[in-house]
Amino acid sequence: MMRWIRVGLTYTGAIAGAGFSSGQEIYQFFSRYKSWGTIGILVAGLLFYVIGWRALEQGRRGVVAASSPKGMYGGTREGVTLAFLVTGLGVVVAGGGATVHQLVGVPTWVGSSITLMLILLVVFFGVQLMMLVNTIVVPYSMLLTLVVAWIYVPRGTSWAKTSLVTPHGWPLSALLYVSYNIFTAILVLFAVGGSLPSRRDTGRAALLGAILLTAMALLEHRVLLGLPTVGDLPLLEAARHIHSTLGLLFGISLWTALFTTGIAEAFAFVDRVGRRWGVGLIGTLPLSFCGFQGMVAMLYPLMGGVASLIWVPLLKSDQDQNLL
Repeated sequence: MMRWIRVGLTYTGAIAGAGFSSGQEIYQFFSRYKSWGTIGILVAGLLFYVIGWRALEQGRRGVVAASSPKGMYGGTREGVTLAFLVTGLGVVVAGGGATVHQLVGVPTWVGSSITLMLILLVVFFGVQLMMLVNTIVVPYSMLLTLVVAWIYVPRGTSWAKTSLVTPHGWPLSALLYVSYNIFTAILVLFAVGGSLPSRRDTGRAALLGAILLTAMALLEHRVLLGLPTVGDLPLLEAARHIHSTLGLLFGISLWTALFTTGIAEAFAFVDRVGRRWGVGLIGTLPLSFCGFQGMVAMLYPLMGGVASLIWVPLLKSDQDQNLL
């Protein structure tokens, strides 16, 4: 498989986990705005392409110091970056625990523990294994999302018809969505950009990632607009409504998508602090006890605002690339 495809899938996997693949994230940032959410998703896709390309280019050219949190803001911002990664991993572990609980009925903390241990195992084997995992997992997740979105028939009265959310908030919501998600992705793209030989390949990888993310988000948006209620894992609930076997397969797909994002966040953390401190990520397990839906609704918008400190300067720097 061509390397730019593997990098594009790694980009997708760094974002399409946790709230994304469960549908919770798309609901919070887009589907609450009904049809305006569709426009928000398209805007987000364009931003994923532009920012992703710039990050990969800087990684390829070895000029990431000026655009990294450490280079721009010093120790304080570096601390914020690490806190962001730990919190994001906590959300992933919470989602993994909720998924395993729904699939096999074990206590949530058991599922969270299994998810975290496997994430750390992959991370300590390095970036090549991370890209290999994404090459397998992302196509599987996309296929299951496509099947659910294609087959699902809306039931009852859609919650979207009675939503009190003002449609005028969708531009800010789309911006916060990209800002939150691109934070971890940029740190991963800096690391894998050096594996690509040319600007053309970094552009292809960024475009592939943006197209896949946009397509999956639109598919999930279609399902969410037809759900009567939205729980912790709305896409899994929709899959189970279609057929129990599809629900099981989608549950596995959801867990693997959570897994890839967790790998990206843990990898970025270990890459910054060193492997010997990576064991400290076990401390993210208690965060998962706060509940998946609540963590997405409360933390994602806040973390999206903080993350803008990373990607906005990235757009301003190194203007001679002229990516647009």
